[in-house]
Amino acid sequence: MNKKSIVLQTTLELITDQGIGATSLSQIIKESGVANGTVYHHFKNKDEIITELYLMLTQDFGTVVMRNVEEGDIKKQFYTMWENLFHYFTSNPLAFIFSEQIARSTEIPQELKDRSRQYYKEIEAYFREGVSQKIFKPYNTLLMEELFFGNVVSLVKIHENEAVTLLDKHISQAIEISWKGFLR
Repeated sequence: MNKKSIVLQTTLELITDQGIGATSLSQIIKESGVANGTVYHHFKNKDEIITELYLMLTQDFGTVVMRNVEEGDIKKQFYTMWENLFHYFTSNPLAFIFSEQIARSTEIPQELKDRSRQYYKEIEAYFREGVSQKIFKPYNTLLMEELFFGNVVSLVKIHENEAVTLLDKHISQAIEISWKGFLR
């Protein structure tokens, strides 16, 4: 892992543990073990690190959701997208915490959130296509994306609860419930 990646990973660990406001640039430098000069070579300040981390992870989310989504059957695509995000979050708990606590917080400027929407264009296009084929209800696509995301998040939270063991059939049931919520 290169020094820039180490700084980003350390920042992710720190802000998911203690929040953006409680994480200082000096703490990032100290915890990463990367020299001051090297950090400042890659980033002007903490905000620049947070911006790059935010954009990197939102791009990752958009890419992961659409991975291995084949053309054609809208329902099969929905299942693939849902499973992709669920398995990504259960395999990457820091990314999940980031998406829940950090990415949606007021500490991330709206301009940055708006800028990151570019990474969800394929997801938006998917929902637009479902609406145009009259498979989905004609809802606002941003609302549809957020509800899709929220359904996955809810199941990830159940998964993280050690008292509940999720079986494949439970995941399939959750996807089916989510799917039916979008149908005309």
